[in-house]
Amino acid sequence: MADDTTPDTPSSDYSAMLPYWQMVKTILGGATAMRAAGEKYLPKFSGEDREDYEFRRRNAKFTNIYRDIVENLAAKPFSREVGIVDKSASTAVIDLIEDIDGQGNHLHVFAANRFFDGINAAVDWIFVDKTPVPEGATRQAEKELGARPYWVHVPATRMLAVYSAVIGGKEEFIHARIHEPETVRDGYGEKMVSRVRVLNREQRDGGAYGPATWELFEEQKKSNSDEKEWVSLGGGPIAIGVIAIVPFITGRRKEGSWQFVPPMQDAAYLQIEHYQQESGLKYASENTAFPMLAGNGVSPPVDAAGKVQPAPVGPKRVLYAPPNGEGQHGEWAFIEPTAASLKFLADQVKVTEQQLRELGRQPLTAQTGNLTVVTTAFAAQKGNTAIQAWALNLKDALEQALALTCKWLGDSSEPEVTVHTDFAIDVETDKAADVLLKMREAKDISREALINEAKRRDWLAPEYDADVDMDLILAEVPGDDDEDALTGALPPTNED
Repeated sequence: MADDTTPDTPSSDYSAMLPYWQMVKTILGGATAMRAAGEKYLPKFSGEDREDYEFRRRNAKFTNIYRDIVENLAAKPFSREVGIVDKSASTAVIDLIEDIDGQGNHLHVFAANRFFDGINAAVDWIFVDKTPVPEGATRQAEKELGARPYWVHVPATRMLAVYSAVIGGKEEFIHARIHEPETVRDGYGEKMVSRVRVLNREQRDGGAYGPATWELFEEQKKSNSDEKEWVSLGGGPIAIGVIAIVPFITGRRKEGSWQFVPPMQDAAYLQIEHYQQESGLKYASENTAFPMLAGNGVSPPVDAAGKVQPAPVGPKRVLYAPPNGEGQHGEWAFIEPTAASLKFLADQVKVTEQQLRELGRQPLTAQTGNLTVVTTAFAAQKGNTAIQAWALNLKDALEQALALTCKWLGDSSEPEVTVHTDFAIDVETDKAADVLLKMREAKDISREALINEAKRRDWLAPEYDADVDMDLILAEVPGDDDEDALTGALPPTNED
């Protein structure tokens, strides 16, 4: 446990959220991670010995409904590409979109990953940094060095501490500690290096806060000792004067803190219960699926040491029950347990699965065959409401990160991000096209409105240009020359 003076000391907010984050990480890790967690999520039965428990743990069944739910939810806003409205951003900003993080990821890919992580953890972080350059370097020198702003993903589990204050009527970050572990090559092997980046704004006399600074610490062994200490690798001012981190939030923030109520919390806990029920059903099935052999009035065979020998059971085996001295004989019989308890357990698992899907806002997956068109649309829209709110939060976070990027570039533009939030069309009936065409025929909507609705539903490609298409339509209208070509020129007559 780190003491209170080390850079890796977590905040109370972090410590409060960590158990949930660890649980979700384990769930997302699948059956291997869940089994490895042991009694944390699969408790022992009362009176169960260690050998029996270990057998049950190693063979526990785990159906990852939670991950399936989150994957489906996280995919909804990304059926269309996340981008920037061209007129809102400079060329320099638009050029960065193709590789926003310096690792070759387009803004769309980066945003999709943040959306998935944000749904799971209730919060996810973007750190906007810039390639280091010599102090006092000019813009031209930076360009020649290839210096550029780039985004760094900081998972909630690596944001060890974050504090904010209201400055000039706006909440701004005044301190953050980011854990930056790295696996580095060590000869022919590898070793883990633990670093913590500290971003800070000192409070001055009068309550004002100074410009932001950074410092990087690394945990190293003390000389001639196995003990470790944190050593500063350097630091300095942050050129843009602010702590350039942006939260993407899906949970409800607890007032006065950086703790959150995760939106998928109930679903995650129910997934743990489903795991316990499902593994219990499997174990019970294995113990009751095979009948037990009972020997009534039969003395068990023993070896020379008097130890009872197991009875041979199976094909090509004969079991004898000879009469005793009183002429009474025993008999062999199979005892087969009833399946009523298994049916009860199976029904419990099914009910829990249905509840889990409902909590995961996946009503269309749970009982599609039993829902009317109206009920389906209503249920889907209820689920979409939350996703739309998260998508709008993502849009806001991306625009904040782009604003910080512009600060690094010395750019005055205000980029606007486009994120797909129109999920209502996903549950439309197939009659939408007929309705729109009839409205157009009745002159209730214009040709432009019809084309916009078609593009909205992906009936037309996003790059479809109505003006260019109109020119092509007009070009297909037969003219005088075209009529001659179609009818053929009449041959001259003698009267001519």
